[in-house]
Amino acid sequence: MSSPLTVLLTGANGYLGYQITKALLERGHTVVGTIRSATKARYLRERFSQFDSSKLNFAVVEDIAKPGAFDDVLKSHNFEAVIHSSSPFVVDAKDVEPDLYRPAIRGTVGILESVKAHAPTVKRVVVTSSFASINDLTKGNWPEHTYTEEDWSPITREEGLQNPRAGYTASKKLAEQAAWEFMKTQNPAFTLATICPPMIYGPPEQEIKSLSALNTSAAEVYAYFCGAREPTNRVWLWADVRDVALAHVLAAESSATANQRYLITGGNYSAQHFLDYIWEHYPERALSKSISRGVPGQLYPEGGVYKGDNSKSKRDMGLTYRDFDVTLKDMLARFVEVKSDIDSGL
Repeated sequence: MSSPLTVLLTGANGYLGYQITKALLERGHTVVGTIRSATKARYLRERFSQFDSSKLNFAVVEDIAKPGAFDDVLKSHNFEAVIHSSSPFVVDAKDVEPDLYRPAIRGTVGILESVKAHAPTVKRVVVTSSFASINDLTKGNWPEHTYTEEDWSPITREEGLQNPRAGYTASKKLAEQAAWEFMKTQNPAFTLATICPPMIYGPPEQEIKSLSALNTSAAEVYAYFCGAREPTNRVWLWADVRDVALAHVLAAESSATANQRYLITGGNYSAQHFLDYIWEHYPERALSKSISRGVPGQLYPEGGVYKGDNSKSKRDMGLTYRDFDVTLKDMLARFVEVKSDIDSGL
């Protein structure tokens, strides 16, 4: 484990941000988390009350795409690392340019500019990218291919404007490319690592006031759990939110990750996995809610699907990955817990 760092974490109260905050605190680091409003801090302070309160601080950044959005917080502390996890995962955006492109691209480049200008003590920056920046949607299931960090989505900015799904993919690619272009042209004193997870699952431990307001990937699984959705796959790779969070922290700690890109994945999965697991472990619920059985045991289309190579993350970070059943067990148990808390008024 590295020496304690002071880390700026953007999006600290989100689905992934919560887990990054937790991992940082567990590993002895000091966290300054950005949130969009001061009211978001109370829940995190309560959940992390076992840690020294001086190790967790917050700064309000209402609009991450606003020029100079991070200037004040970067000036106020001597940070050694920055983890930028605040970017939208919205596949049903109304308008691609303001809803996806602007916060993803400007938010990413903006924080790199601010770090270069105002945070000379920062040695490492870690940016949350996505498998969307790697995945070639035109190839479909592509069973003969194994994706690695060398792959880039061929989608263009113009193609991304055609619909929100394409817009999300393009926003991730364009934001990551802009980050690497900044590193090339501006030659800052810090290094960059980008983290590219596919679908992220696992227990949603962020503040949840309503199960209708879950983050996108958790909402998908909760819909299966309620019998409100038939199985569909956006992609064929997944990762546990806690593994993705730890990857960010390890990248901030290690010099081995300097100026590297990482595909973070626990391997292949299918939406049918969810249905099979629910019917096996929650049979009464499955019956009462008329949850679809899908096609039990038929996880992948005939001919197979692409794979993902996570060996680089294992080699450079020493990262290990949870099994899919562990992720499902913890995720569904968290849904039950949250529903109980909401029903009891907690």
